[in-house]
Amino acid sequence: MIVATNEEGYVREKSWITDVRAYSQHQDSPIKLLSDVLQEKGMGAGRIGFEPAYLTTDYYLELLETMPEAKLESCEPMLQKVRMIKTDTEIDLLCRAATSTERALMATYSTARPGEKERDLVARLGANILQSGAELPSFLFFTVGPNTGYAHPDPTDIELQPNDVLKADCGGWFSGYFSDIGRTVVVGKATDEQHSIYNRLAEVHRKTIATMAPGTPANEVFQQNKEFYKEADIEFNLPFAGHGLGLYIHEMPMLADYDGTPLAPNMVFAVETRVRWPGVEGFHIEDLVVIREDGPEIITKFMDTSRLMEL
Repeated sequence: MIVATNEEGYVREKSWITDVRAYSQHQDSPIKLLSDVLQEKGMGAGRIGFEPAYLTTDYYLELLETMPEAKLESCEPMLQKVRMIKTDTEIDLLCRAATSTERALMATYSTARPGEKERDLVARLGANILQSGAELPSFLFFTVGPNTGYAHPDPTDIELQPNDVLKADCGGWFSGYFSDIGRTVVVGKATDEQHSIYNRLAEVHRKTIATMAPGTPANEVFQQNKEFYKEADIEFNLPFAGHGLGLYIHEMPMLADYDGTPLAPNMVFAVETRVRWPGVEGFHIEDLVVIREDGPEIITKFMDTSRLMEL
């Protein structure tokens, strides 16, 4: 493992990898050290796999220069395929991460009061996720009123008003794995229209998850999701209905038109059903779903998402 010198002690203590090499940050090149290690291990003219999405162009060009005889090949498709199927240990960790995040979110919802600033709510959600056992909050989109109509806005000083929608899309980082939860509530009394939108969205969500049996292609789940939106008379303009979850927030398979991967036991998904009107209002439901031999299992059940919660 190649690390900066200021991280070496921590990595040696925490990682199961025993061969740790360190370079001086902003002084030495990590690629030069990587090349030296590969040469040392007899890989100077070998076939070396790398993930193009995570290697900068500068580092790639430097690797070509320092290892001119090596054959560099993308191993991204292979690693994506390996990561699709989780071990039992990984599933247990992801389930604990998801349920901890959901409880942290509910704790934040339960203390939300009219007059609070959006950024203060975001700060409290982050603190609650940390207290739930996460090493870090990974993303905190906790939006108020008209800001709920946006997917990923920055927190603002807008104040929570009575009868506002309060929407969350948030996650934490737990032992290297991510959680990803989405929930929507109303602070006060919801309108009939808000109840109607949410109830139809919740039905789309329920029906979509029900299609996720082993063997079903991911893009078929997406196509069914589009049909359910149409039946519910909700506008559909979304690129995917969910995604794999694990070491990265968005892993394969994607519940999207372009991904025909058959679902299989021990795949883990964040299934998200949402609708947004920018600057007006938005609703979001997102659950952790594990594919079992006999079908999908929803893990995040602490909050009842079958109805629009009023605080």
